[in-house]
Amino acid sequence: MNGIVSDIVSMSVNDGPGIRTSVFLKGCPLRCAWCHNPEMQRPLPQALVLPDRCVKCGACSACPSGARGGQGQYDAARCTGCGRCVSLCPMEACRISGAIMSAEAVLARVLPDKPFFRQRGGLTISGGEPLLQADFVLELAELSVRSGIGVVLETSGCAPWESLRPLLLYVRRFLFDWKITDPDLHRRWTGMDNRLIQSNLEKLHDSGAAIVLRCPVIPGVNDTPDHFRGIAGLTRSLPGLLQVDLLPYHALGNSKRKQLGLPADGFPVPPEETVRQWQAQLSALCRVPVCR
Repeated sequence: MNGIVSDIVSMSVNDGPGIRTSVFLKGCPLRCAWCHNPEMQRPLPQALVLPDRCVKCGACSACPSGARGGQGQYDAARCTGCGRCVSLCPMEACRISGAIMSAEAVLARVLPDKPFFRQRGGLTISGGEPLLQADFVLELAELSVRSGIGVVLETSGCAPWESLRPLLLYVRRFLFDWKITDPDLHRRWTGMDNRLIQSNLEKLHDSGAAIVLRCPVIPGVNDTPDHFRGIAGLTRSLPGLLQVDLLPYHALGNSKRKQLGLPADGFPVPPEETVRQWQAQLSALCRVPVCR
């Protein structure tokens, strides 16, 4: 089984408990306006352009799909990920996001890190939305568990339940995104409502899964009392949730948007004092710990 892998990051401490190796898969059904991994939205490989290295020499104008122009122009929508611009660029100003790999090849990249995992660490499968490659994720999770490596899955929950259910056998913990409580606002800011997401969250909970609710908070989008009460309501109706992770907006995705030829997303980075206030408000409402 092959998958399309955007990146493999060793020694991660932000994608689950302990020291982890995080595997990021391409493709996502959502289009969150604040997405910090925009290069993972498309399911196929695509080129990224590093504008600070580009000297506008024109070599990339040989792009067979017409995605590249001689003066550094880049139309990401036309990119097929063929890699010709990478091979032609003398300044290494292009790179491809997305490589076709087998589950065995990914595991071979993870296994050297196993001595660092100990009891808490392991493999985190993330994205994009990894469940768009559900069969690949299932095979990778099964191979990892057979190799003595614990698996965490980070998901938006925006996938058929049939994609999630088999993973209950292998995934030790689910990092489940909860972006916006109101379905209409969720559709406005992500392109889809959250009814399927909530249904999957409830089914996972009722199946006994270990779940951390991960809540990105974006100024002007979901930093509202209604959304905070919605998060708290989930901690009451789903008492098995382990904790709520508060994920304040950061602007790191804008550098990748620039590499895709896209404008900045326009959201402000919240001051630390504001983030502390968010955490205090959520902690007062929720029945589980609120962590950062």
